[in-house]
Amino acid sequence: MKILKAGGGQTHAFRLMNETSVLGRYLWVFRRIVGQMQHDLFHVYTVDQHILMVLRNVRRFLIPEHAHEYPFCSQLASTFDRPCVLYIAALFHDVAKGRGGDHSELGTREARRFCRDHGVEREDARLIEFLVARAPDDVAHRAEGRPVRPRRDRGVRRRRSAAERRLTALYLLTVADIRGTSPKVWNAWKGKLLEDLYRLTLARARRRAPEPRRRDRGDASSRRAAC
Repeated sequence: MKILKAGGGQTHAFRLMNETSVLGRYLWVFRRIVGQMQHDLFHVYTVDQHILMVLRNVRRFLIPEHAHEYPFCSQLASTFDRPCVLYIAALFHDVAKGRGGDHSELGTREARRFCRDHGVEREDARLIEFLVARAPDDVAHRAEGRPVRPRRDRGVRRRRSAAERRLTALYLLTVADIRGTSPKVWNAWKGKLLEDLYRLTLARARRRAPEPRRRDRGDASSRRAAC
């Protein structure tokens, strides 16, 4: 957790731990995917190398020197609190590949166990589980969250903020994941589609969030009179 929460060096540290088998000995679920090939048309890296590539991509969003590569992602990442949430989600998003069954569901269990054992705050743990369970390519269907009508204005703002945080995290992880499959998969057209999808989903989420009820002057004056 100290490495994950540090101001930098995550990419180098995790690559070094993987090369020396420290990572697989500390996280036994990671040991099972070291050197594991992915037999599809998109992934050219082994599962462990793909995960570390995704971690690297997320980290680059937060490095000012790389802001010119993906300006919109860097802009969003610079405002994202607690980047370690994104790093943990990147580590677990494909960690259950090749085990049979739904790797997203199995990975969510592993992420939940990791968060519990490492004292991750409840709110952050829920976001990590959401990201691993939904898988990065599910932005279109799961980013908005369930609409609610809280009783207090504070609850409205809190719910809206949580939904936007989820959407931003899922978008950043999706871009990092696609870029981590193959050097030839990512292109400007896909980037534009994802950015448009993010903006449209965010606008829709904001429209669906209930606005705080406005009180007219008559209500306010009557309350003052009652006081």
